[in-house]
Amino acid sequence: MKFKAQYTFDGPIDMVWEAREKRFENPDQFPEMQKHQEIERREEGKKIFSKRLIELSASIPGALQKVLSPEMLKCVDDSVYDMENNVHSWTIKPNFKTKVFTCVGYSKYNEFDEGGQKKTKRELELTVTVDIPFVGKMAEQVIMDAYKKNLEKDNETISKMISIMKKAG
Repeated sequence: MKFKAQYTFDGPIDMVWEAREKRFENPDQFPEMQKHQEIERREEGKKIFSKRLIELSASIPGALQKVLSPEMLKCVDDSVYDMENNVHSWTIKPNFKTKVFTCVGYSKYNEFDEGGQKKTKRELELTVTVDIPFVGKMAEQVIMDAYKKNLEKDNETISKMISIMKKAG
C-alpha cells in the first residue's frame, strides 16, 4: 500500500532540519511524539545514519493491541539523512520478526521563497507491506492509518519547534 503527501513548513530548510532534531531533545514540550530510543547514530560526510527502537502502541488501535504482544509493537527505524540532497529515507521493521511487515519511505525537502519568506516543502512517499495471509491488506490499512496520524503529529511538532526557535531568535 502506497501513500504520498506534501507539507509546507514556515522556515528555511536548515531550520527545518534543526527543528527535527531539537524536538527530540525536548520531550516535555512534545509529549505527543512516539516513544523512541536511539540505539545507533553515526555521521559519514554529509550523511547521518540513525537506528532507533520505536514503540507503536500509541498508534495501533486498542483491539489490535490486545492481539499483539508488547514485543510485537516494538520496531526498528533505520534512517539515513542525506544532508547534501535534503532527503531522509527510512525502513521500519518489527524488532521480533522482520518478515511480518515493512514500512519504507522517504521525505525530500525543498526550500523556496514565498512573499519574501523562506519556506520548505516536504514531499513524502511511503510504502507499507504486510506479509500475513488473509489479513495482510487490512493490516496494511491499519498500519498506514496509524502512520498517517504519526506523520501529522511529526509535522505539527516540527512546525511547533520552528515557532519556538523563531521566538528565541
